[in-house]
Amino acid sequence: MPRPHRALVLAMLCLLAGAAAASAAPALRRGINVEVWQTWTDRDAFLAPDFDRGNFPDWMARVDDRQLSRLKAEGFDFVRLNIDSAALLWAGDDGAGPLIDRIVAATERLQALGLAVIVDLHLLPADEMRPDGLEDVIGTRDHAPRLWDRYLGLVTRVAGRLAALPPDLTLLEPINEPDQDWTSHLTLTDRWPDQLAALRAAARAVAPKLTLVLTGGRSGGIDGLLRLDPAPFADDPDIVWTFHYYEPMAVSHAGRPWLDDPGRYLIHLPYPAALVDDAAGKRLLREARARIAKGVADPQRRQELDAAVGEALDDYRATVAGPATIAADFARVGDWAARNAIPAGRVLLGEFGVYQEGADPAARIAIIGATRAAADRQGFAWAVFTAGLTQPKAGFAVIGNGATLALEPKVKAALGLARK
Repeated sequence: MPRPHRALVLAMLCLLAGAAAASAAPALRRGINVEVWQTWTDRDAFLAPDFDRGNFPDWMARVDDRQLSRLKAEGFDFVRLNIDSAALLWAGDDGAGPLIDRIVAATERLQALGLAVIVDLHLLPADEMRPDGLEDVIGTRDHAPRLWDRYLGLVTRVAGRLAALPPDLTLLEPINEPDQDWTSHLTLTDRWPDQLAALRAAARAVAPKLTLVLTGGRSGGIDGLLRLDPAPFADDPDIVWTFHYYEPMAVSHAGRPWLDDPGRYLIHLPYPAALVDDAAGKRLLREARARIAKGVADPQRRQELDAAVGEALDDYRATVAGPATIAADFARVGDWAARNAIPAGRVLLGEFGVYQEGADPAARIAIIGATRAAADRQGFAWAVFTAGLTQPKAGFAVIGNGATLALEPKVKAALGLARK
């Protein structure tokens, strides 16, 4: 073959190889989170001799493939598989191996149904019943990072196993919502960029081509992502950048029982915030203070909360929260991506949703719809939080039928899946 022709053929082969490599990366569009536990588990229960380690994650034995296939049929192309990584730490180095086997089995099961899978090492804040949490790994809230080295080793082990799975269907998110740098005023003093680089290096040591899902500090929200300089990661093409979004929190987390704050009592807020006129405001405060009177025994605490719910309502009204504020927030992310030459398709809204027990039903649907639409306009992938595989119609769940795993019809429409 003449030399010019040989050079042309080689160039074409290189282009084809590059195109094949690019096509092997996961293409994410519409996703759904599968929660860490369907039945919550603390450390003592998990370490008890009679705990069924073979049922990890615990939804595996509670739904069949016919049900799971409904997720694909509803229009989702990927699952963000939330894995309780504290349990892997509790199990120790030897005990973690069989649990990682189960993670791989869960991933393969979902992939066999045509879904890409983000294995999300969903490390949660520690509490009395669930020690060895996020703070103990990354060193926040006055905790020492005593588990940091062990966690890096865990990321390496999981990445090594996932590297053997189909590259077009497999991603690893090494940590969830890192609460680092909330008190850092200057980016020069931020700790998260170095920790994120170490997590990337731990995965890359064994999985050089596995797609990684990385986030900013400050609990993985927009501010944390925009604070992060992605330039040190620019040499790595197999990265998706993610953020979580639950604004307005006054609506999305209203009624949450795990915190004793005004949001626990100030519930059923209309959305957009402009719908709260003076008459509605008086009614909402009257109802919130009745809940406080019924549920709070301490007189001083009741008095504090009575004042706090009034301030919280004023704060919500002042936000003028609505679709335009969501669109503006997402435009900031889009601008950050453009400045850093990151394709919009490599940005993931990893969580959004509404805690339904404290939400006005119409407000819940409106927020889900406005958030999804803002992500679509920017070209971001998204994953709604959360499925509710065996606990539908509760918490953040979007599944309305536990037998079939069908979405609630109004949620499906809000997610733009009604015609899919």
